[in-house]
Amino acid sequence: MTPGMLPPVVFVLGKGGVGRSTIAAALGAGFAARGERVLIAQWTVADPISPWFGCPPAGYAARPIAPGLATMNFTAEAALEQYFVEHLGLRAFYRMVVANRHVRAATRAAPGFEELMFLGTLMWLTTLARGELGWSYDHVIVDAPAMGHGASLLAVPHVTATLGLGGLLATECARVAAMLADPARSAVLVVSTPEELAVEETREFWPRIARELDRPPVAAILNRSVGALGELPDGPRACGWLAAIAAGDARAGIDRLYAHFVRRRRRERALVDEFAGRAPLGAIAVDDALLVDDAPSPRQVVTRATAALQPLWRAS
Repeated sequence: MTPGMLPPVVFVLGKGGVGRSTIAAALGAGFAARGERVLIAQWTVADPISPWFGCPPAGYAARPIAPGLATMNFTAEAALEQYFVEHLGLRAFYRMVVANRHVRAATRAAPGFEELMFLGTLMWLTTLARGELGWSYDHVIVDAPAMGHGASLLAVPHVTATLGLGGLLATECARVAAMLADPARSAVLVVSTPEELAVEETREFWPRIARELDRPPVAAILNRSVGALGELPDGPRACGWLAAIAAGDARAGIDRLYAHFVRRRRRERALVDEFAGRAPLGAIAVDDALLVDDAPSPRQVVTRATAALQPLWRAS
C-alpha cells in the first residue's frame, strides 16, 4: 500500500459503542465526495446507516443512500444464494441441495462458515462482480461486528485452512486469504474512544490484528474527542468567561467539570501519540459533535467526522 492511500477493502473495527458505523459512514461519504463508487458493507441486526441519509434500512442487495454511496447488510442465506446462483451459475443445484433446510442448518452450525461467506462476498464485490454482473466499487468499507467478532473475521482463512477443506470451499478460502494478506487489497482501521474500557480493548486486540494480517492496522481513530474545546488553561479561574459564571453554588460543580475536560484532553493527546507510533497512517481525533452543536443530527455527526478523516485519503 502506498503511504497515504487506502486499499479497496477497509475493515472498520472497534469495541461496541465507539462509533464504528459513524466512522464507516464518514469514510464512505468522503470517498464518494471524491467521485468514487463506494459500498458500506454492514453485518448488523438492523442497518443503522441508511436512516442517517434519509433512506429506509437496506437488506442484502446494495442500495444507494447518496451519490456514489451505497450500503448493504450481510446475511449468510443471501450470500449463499448469490454465490451458487450468480457466481457459479448453479441455480438448480442451489434450489435442490443448498436451499434444503437440513443443509442450511448444517452450514449455520459449521464454525467460521458465515464469516467465510462474508469475507468471500467482500472479495467478490471488489474483483469478480465487475465481470459477472457489471458491478464495480472503488472501495468497500466494512462496518465490522464488535471487536472480538470483528477481529475473528481476520483469522477465518487460517482456521478454515486447518480443517482440510476441499473443492469450492478450499478455493474460496484461498481467495479470501489472498485478499487479507495483500496490503494493496485490504486494510484495518481501528476506532476507539478515550474511555478506559475502549482503550484497553484496543490495546488488547491491536497485536492480534497485526498477527493475523502480518501487519498493523493502518490507522487509529479516537472518536468523541474534546479537541473542539481548544486549548484549556490550567483551571476555570484562568478561563475568563468560565470564571465569570463559576461563582456561588455553581462553582464547585463547574470546577469539577472543567477539571474533567482538562484531564481528558491531556489523556487524548497521550493516546493519539501512542497509537500514532503504531499505525502507518497515524492516529486521528474526531471531535464530539455535541461540543459544537446543541442537537446534531446523525448526518451532521457523519459530516463532521468526514472532515476530520481527510488525512486518510489526502494522497489517494
